Amino acid sequence: MEFPQTLVKMRGERTQEQFARDTGLAVDSIRSYECGRRRPGYDAIAALLRVATPEQAQELLEVLGMDVEQLRAAILASLGVATVTVTATVGGDGRETETRKE
Repeated sequence: MEFPQTLVKMRGERTQEQFARDTGLAVDSIRSYECGRRRPGYDAIAALLRVATPEQAQELLEVLGMDVEQLRAAILASLGVATVTVTATVGGDGRETETRKE
């Protein structure tokens, strides 16, 4: 299934106007996504995921070719937030240490 069909399925019985209101997206954006003229950016994907069931969210990410970590990194980058990776390791003396990457 392609993104436009997935979005229509996700919208269900709601009108495009109701779905736009629920997601906080513009009605014109919903129309453009559903007819295949545009693909959503990261902020729009996040808005769609907020109203999606877990199954819908998984299907949406699959048709967009994204996994959860890619989406997370993209949203953080679009917000200007540095990605932080924390790795806990056990040192030679048995203490836990942290490595941070910012």
